[in-house]
Amino acid sequence: METNLTLSTMDADISPLGFIWGMLRSPLHTLADLARDNGDIAHVKMPKRDFYLLNHPEFIEEVLVKQQANFIKGPSLQRARIILGEGLLTSEGDEHLSQRRALQPAFHRTKMEEYLPVMGVSTFDHLTRWQHGSVVDMSDEMMRLTLNIALWSFFGSAPEGSVERVSEAMKTLIRLFPLAQLPLPEATRMLFPKFRQAKSDLNIVTETLLANPQSEQAQRALINILKNEHSDQFTDEQIHAHVLTFLLAGHETTALLLSWCWDMISQDPFVQGKLQAEADAVLGDRFPTPEDIKNLNYTRLVVKETLRMRPPAWALGRQAVQDCVIGGQDIKAGSVVLMSQWVTQHDPRFYDSPLQFRPERWSELERLPFPRYAFFPFGGGNRVCIGEHFAMTEAIAILAMISRRWQVLPTQTKHAAPKPSVTLRPNKGVKVLIEKRDV
Repeated sequence: METNLTLSTMDADISPLGFIWGMLRSPLHTLADLARDNGDIAHVKMPKRDFYLLNHPEFIEEVLVKQQANFIKGPSLQRARIILGEGLLTSEGDEHLSQRRALQPAFHRTKMEEYLPVMGVSTFDHLTRWQHGSVVDMSDEMMRLTLNIALWSFFGSAPEGSVERVSEAMKTLIRLFPLAQLPLPEATRMLFPKFRQAKSDLNIVTETLLANPQSEQAQRALINILKNEHSDQFTDEQIHAHVLTFLLAGHETTALLLSWCWDMISQDPFVQGKLQAEADAVLGDRFPTPEDIKNLNYTRLVVKETLRMRPPAWALGRQAVQDCVIGGQDIKAGSVVLMSQWVTQHDPRFYDSPLQFRPERWSELERLPFPRYAFFPFGGGNRVCIGEHFAMTEAIAILAMISRRWQVLPTQTKHAAPKPSVTLRPNKGVKVLIEKRDV
């Protein structure tokens, strides 16, 4: 596999204003062009700080793993504190490690035995509302389904109206995300009524979850870790931030992953046929068990290929704390480095025919020496997504259960256009025709 490094700087090739305009207008194309024209380290000299795009697995690993102590979250996520507060996603250094260790038990692989029945029941109940021959938007369907699963899995309940409140608040915050990225004081942002309403609705749901009686299921859920097991470690503000983080991050990216899966599957009868055959053979009419998840191998490959082509987290930013060197390039303190899953995971050096949806490619790639950070949909290092195994298990279970019962057909000839915001979303949803299978 050809992985030659190509180093370049691009100060003379593009102006800072041109780069900023490109990122505002079409960030995916801008970053892809930047990597294509300028090699594995592309440099843009911005007015206040230097900007580097790293596009080789070795350099990505340097930032996320080998020199991770020298890099903090980029300015974009730092400003997300206005929404998420001081939780796991926005904390840094020793504070982050301490929080992660406390929360890790809720995401241990053995916990899947408790989460899988919730995933199965929630998915089955959701599918009972579908009607043969109707057109549904998988973006909305998967968002509501994964939110319900997150509520029951992490908090042991789904208070009345919580799904609707969170869903509407999420739509507002995604639409107003550019506002959160502006270097404005919080008081200024709160002057926007819709932003204020979305924040208020999320706070209501968060407080309801914290005040909810401790049911038997809640005693085993994440909420118990926050309220009882580590109440002396977390402040009230941190507990609130953790609830909000897992409420939002615990469902939104998985919902997008599943939406993109259905966009790909609906237009590929061969892939859908193999998915259905596997679900029929492995599941039958049972809810998935941990052993079933291991045996749903082709379903896993479909999820993995979708993560490659349509990664919900499409770029990661880090800011250097001290001067360092990456791939022979001097990186000054305060500089921002960007690593794009979208760019690297479409690189023809690592993937044959990278624009083709081909789940089978992973059967070969997983047997070959393959650069670890040519595929990093969940990030890496000590900040790798804490919910990676939960998300993979959930996506596989939902795909298999739906494939067993429903045929999903496209309503348009082209795939949904990706719209990069805080996450990579289908621009106009994923509308499909659903037909009940005769099984």
